[in-house]
Amino acid sequence: RQQTRKMPFTEEQMRQIYNTNLIDFAVQHGFEIEKGDRNTVHVKHSGGLYLFKHGRGYQCFATQSKGNIVDFVQEYMGAGDFKSAAEMILNCRAYEQTEHYIPPVEKKPRGDLVLPEKDKSFDRTIAYLTRTRGIDKEIVYAMIEQGKVYGARTEKSGYSFHNCAFVGYDENGKPRYCALRAPSADSHFRQDVENSDKTYGFTMEGRSNRVYEFEAPIDAMSHATLCKLHSINWREDHRVSEGCLSDKALSRYLQLHAEIKEIVFCYDNDVDGKLADGTPHNHGQAQAEISAGIFTDLGYKCFIQTPQTKDFNQDLLTFRAMLQADDKQPEKAVER
Repeated sequence: RQQTRKMPFTEEQMRQIYNTNLIDFAVQHGFEIEKGDRNTVHVKHSGGLYLFKHGRGYQCFATQSKGNIVDFVQEYMGAGDFKSAAEMILNCRAYEQTEHYIPPVEKKPRGDLVLPEKDKSFDRTIAYLTRTRGIDKEIVYAMIEQGKVYGARTEKSGYSFHNCAFVGYDENGKPRYCALRAPSADSHFRQDVENSDKTYGFTMEGRSNRVYEFEAPIDAMSHATLCKLHSINWREDHRVSEGCLSDKALSRYLQLHAEIKEIVFCYDNDVDGKLADGTPHNHGQAQAEISAGIFTDLGYKCFIQTPQTKDFNQDLLTFRAMLQADDKQPEKAVER
């Protein structure tokens, strides 16, 4: 005779386990994280361990392993089975903590941001933004004049590295955020300068009561270029870049601009995005829906503007290619 074993956790507890953000959980238990790539953060001193930014899983290139938060606790925190891993996540262990349980550590205070040295020439940055990325020269030069874009040069191990720098300032004009990106279509290098505060994003101030929000500075500048190409004054509306999937920089910007009543969320269109378990998930548009709901409840009039392609820079490049193709079309003979 078979007897069904009682489930050790309730449905609500199971939901709580799998809805726990892995990044928050890891940091709370002493793991240190740093910049990874577009979709991940890297766990320091771990070799190839990366946590997905959506907080639902991890992947380790050194061991070729991947999984969810339960797998993480078993593999990296010493939990011997599902039950002990689940109890650790729920923080309801019925027995003494083991040596594998890492106590929380206090977060070190953020130091002062030191901007990278300016390059002798900004030619690389200007060429990359205008030619490779298709951004209008007037817009690029306006951002350079405001000190929000420049060519940066850093020295490391005897080598010189040249990057595009995108800077965010506080209300007193002090640099508080800086993102670096390689000025090359073939390079995926991107990194926030140490001590950057993402709540002070890259901004393009306007005069209207509307703000557009983006994931990256290049998308904000591309959107402004598309407006100009359609004979819309690109200086009229505000634009804010988060440097990630968030709305923290937007929240701070709104505190300084009481005139803003409308928000347009312009996150990426991640049609090929997936969760850690392979489930299709459009990360950008999912976040747009969440943020729009939050700020609607705060009294703002919210809209979502979805890129036709992956993001607004790709939209811009596609539109420029269409214009170029039209210019090359031979004129049709006029029938008489």
